Amino acid sequence: MTQIIGIVGAGHLVKHMMPAMVKTGYRFIVSERGRATSEYLAGHYGAEIFTDNQAIVNEADIVILAVRPFDAVSVCEGLTFGERQTVLSLCAGIGSAELGPAISPARLVMAMPVVAAQFGESPTLMFPDDEPCRHLLAPCGPVLALNSEADFGPASTIACYYGWVQELIGEMTGWVSSHGIDEETARLLVAQMTRAAATTVRDRPEDTIRDLVDELATPRSFTLKGLEVLRDRDALTPWKDAAAALFDAD
Repeated sequence: MTQIIGIVGAGHLVKHMMPAMVKTGYRFIVSERGRATSEYLAGHYGAEIFTDNQAIVNEADIVILAVRPFDAVSVCEGLTFGERQTVLSLCAGIGSAELGPAISPARLVMAMPVVAAQFGESPTLMFPDDEPCRHLLAPCGPVLALNSEADFGPASTIACYYGWVQELIGEMTGWVSSHGIDEETARLLVAQMTRAAATTVRDRPEDTIRDLVDELATPRSFTLKGLEVLRDRDALTPWKDAAAALFDAD
């Protein structure tokens, strides 16, 4: 039987997830809130627009909760869920202690995708592991089930790292193009080199990251010369400081 996926809160993230999730062949129903996005999802992916959130909950097997985090509890408290339902929360920073009672007796699953889901490239955190939700999210990219809810805080910080890397790509693209390379070529060069580095780290798990760096940063190499500048200026520590600032703020 086809699963029915209800979406409460049609916003930016869901818009980028839908091209992947629709590959499951499930039926999607979406709330009218965020009308421009819901109409886009209806027009491009066949999602059905419902004007009432309770009607969505009544129909859905899995309810994707994608409202603003500070609205999550109040939105759910105004709805009645069933014990056979799963609520898949995409609301960053709202844990089970807050949200669980509001969606009871439904089962709560938390997930943290990024907009690269559009291309099937989102590493999506999930807790607890749940096979139906895993199947729904798998087209978005690798689903990484965490061992405990406590792991969600430090792991989800890396969703922000995703944006920081884009800022770095922008800086390096600007530097390359300032030396006469056309901007389109510079952007592709830097983006693809970043992807190449990430692919090597991902696909060579038998090697430590230090070994991978040392393989390139050999004595008198340009790679080592550049790393020495970064290390002398302590350019890498602020990245960890930024992550700690977010984690400590939770």
